[in-house]
Amino acid sequence: MPGVKKLSWFRKLIIGLGKRLYFRKSEKVNVLGMGLMLRELLRNYQEFLGSLEDALAEFESEVQVQATEVITNLLYEPIMMGVSMSYTLSQDLKDGPFTTQAMIYGIIGKNYKKVFSYPQMILYEDGSGEAIVRMKQCIMCASITDVTKEDLGTQNYGNCVATLFGTAINEGWKYLGLPYEVVEAKETMCFLRGDPYGEFTIKFVRKS
Repeated sequence: MPGVKKLSWFRKLIIGLGKRLYFRKSEKVNVLGMGLMLRELLRNYQEFLGSLEDALAEFESEVQVQATEVITNLLYEPIMMGVSMSYTLSQDLKDGPFTTQAMIYGIIGKNYKKVFSYPQMILYEDGSGEAIVRMKQCIMCASITDVTKEDLGTQNYGNCVATLFGTAINEGWKYLGLPYEVVEAKETMCFLRGDPYGEFTIKFVRKS
């Protein structure tokens, strides 16, 4: 079985250094600009499909397909100094928040603390659980003032980001050969719905 049984302090130290080096050497992403582009894309989807709810659902399904391919490549192909993302993976689910935080840092750098709280992992006795990622601000819906709860329907702007996290977790478990499967990845707290923060909840179960 690939991966380590549990992340040692030394491996965590290496991952901590690696995430900083990766961010410094990687091509920087303008998070605000990316959010604006995504919103414009969603407007086009909305014009074509007829509603914002349908546009968000369609975009979420496309994110899941593309994310699977991207995460798979990151797991198997070296991304820095001959090391792939698989180096951060552990068979111990309690190491999940550390790996998730390292992934976020590698993408947006030390300012991640302004956007994300430290991830949580809740495990239940039946083998199921929830991974929770909380946001202090949302790049998807920041400054939006013309969208109502009725426009959103059953969807949220953050569902596509939740799908990205859920896909990353699921593909990591497949790579490790662990008997777990993500069954739902949704934004369960939303600024546009009046909540004080955004929150992604990734629910998973133990395969029988």
